[in-house]
Amino acid sequence: MFLEVGPASLVISCKRQGIICEVDRAEAERHLKNILKEIRDCLPVLRQKAHKIHKTTHMPEVASMMVDAVKKVDEATLTPMAAVAGAVSRRMCDLLKTDGADYITVNNGGDIAVHNDTGREVTIGIGDIRQGTATPYVLKISGLNDFGIATSGFGGRSLTLGLADMVTVIAEDSSVADAAATFLCNRTNVDTYKVLRKRASEIDPSTDIPDELVTVTITDLSNEEVDLALSEGLTEAYRLKKDSIIHDAVFLLKERMVTTITGDEYIRLEVHNGG
Repeated sequence: MFLEVGPASLVISCKRQGIICEVDRAEAERHLKNILKEIRDCLPVLRQKAHKIHKTTHMPEVASMMVDAVKKVDEATLTPMAAVAGAVSRRMCDLLKTDGADYITVNNGGDIAVHNDTGREVTIGIGDIRQGTATPYVLKISGLNDFGIATSGFGGRSLTLGLADMVTVIAEDSSVADAAATFLCNRTNVDTYKVLRKRASEIDPSTDIPDELVTVTITDLSNEEVDLALSEGLTEAYRLKKDSIIHDAVFLLKERMVTTITGDEYIRLEVHNGG
């Protein structure tokens, strides 16, 4: 089912024992409108850097989820808005669980919440943000009942401080994956004259990061610059993985791919037609 309300565009799939379950559209739309209203009501707080937010007990669940997610990842540099799309997916997925489905996916523009009680492996393709096409990379995930996947990168829906064409993150839920993908994109970076940056407010006056210098154009990075930028991002990803904040991450920059995935029992990365 496709559901669009305001800035949210959700693709929802629910199954029970392999058979598609009908989702009550009116009920799902009501849930989504309530989630978005709760976020709007908290915007003055959610647009601040997370380290300034000390209490969330008074907040609606989706807003509290956003704050918790970015505090786990990096409260010094992120605002809770870095987790907004993933938090909407997760909250909607949680609400749909009450209908008894054993397999649920909620895809909010590439930020995906998954509930999988079937015991079967989940296959998820990784898309190219800038081209709007599929990459040859495919994730195979098993043994995780609830998890989230999010992708961020230069040329995507949000502004970035970094250079990565794409960072895909698998985490305990989609709000954390969303925040981590944003953070890791920002950290996939190198200081070079070949990157043009502008204050975020010059590009989007309504942005939650008005004073940050965001990436506008990237030209002719050398192999050494690509390697250095990927190394910076990958180092942070390994730290988040070591601290059990994310499961894994995949980076793409100028046709170079690096990843924290080691082919463990939960997550495998396959490359189709890639040798």
